[in-house]
Amino acid sequence: MGKTKICLIAMAIGLNTFASAEYYEDQYQTIQKVEMYEVVEKEDGTQNETLVQSQKLPSEIEMAFGQVNRSHDKSRVGDVIMTTRNLIAIGKEIYKIIEAGKPVINVGESKSLSVLPKDEKGIPVDSFRLSNWSMPKAKKYKVLAKNYLGMSPVSFEFMLIYTYGGSLDGKGKYLTGTQIKTTSVEVSWGYELDASFSVQTIVNQGTEEDPIAGAVLSINYNIKTVMKESRNSKTFFVNGVGQTKAF
Repeated sequence: MGKTKICLIAMAIGLNTFASAEYYEDQYQTIQKVEMYEVVEKEDGTQNETLVQSQKLPSEIEMAFGQVNRSHDKSRVGDVIMTTRNLIAIGKEIYKIIEAGKPVINVGESKSLSVLPKDEKGIPVDSFRLSNWSMPKAKKYKVLAKNYLGMSPVSFEFMLIYTYGGSLDGKGKYLTGTQIKTTSVEVSWGYELDASFSVQTIVNQGTEEDPIAGAVLSINYNIKTVMKESRNSKTFFVNGVGQTKAF
């Protein structure tokens, strides 16, 4: 009888240990929330991080009851993305910046966005014909995905870069070289990360005679484990006078 009790106790301990290990793995491989920070480098070399987005991901119960809607837009890819009455956007409407946890390097292919004036025939005016371009402007951001153990198994940094202020014959404020580039990616074992950049729309914030180009951009990223898959996005607005807004 004594040996039987000892065996039962040993089995109970073993099952409890297995359950604890399984629970730990579930907690490790399940993202609880995703945070995005704007990173500003100071003159002394240190960095100041400001939280711009914190998104708590839905639980399995919420997913099961359909409280989360997912949509996938199939966007065209081409040289001319979209046009308005007096603006034309050229570049690529959507492209990958991170694939399988690694930055995507595109050699010999320009994918940056330019929002430029059109000539009488509706053809975009080359950015080299415009004058008074500013120095390129850049803003740095960091994304942290935290699991239920408080760890960050997925993190990446990217920069939003664009050049603004170009004018044609003294009129207008346009955009060129607008893009999002990853600067670092860290993905722990058991996780997958993919991210893409897309152009949502362009607008004229000025007048017919003196346009101010504006563009709404988006970064979309997908974090996946054997336990769960989560899709997240962040939208940015930039314009021809150098204004940047994240929302």
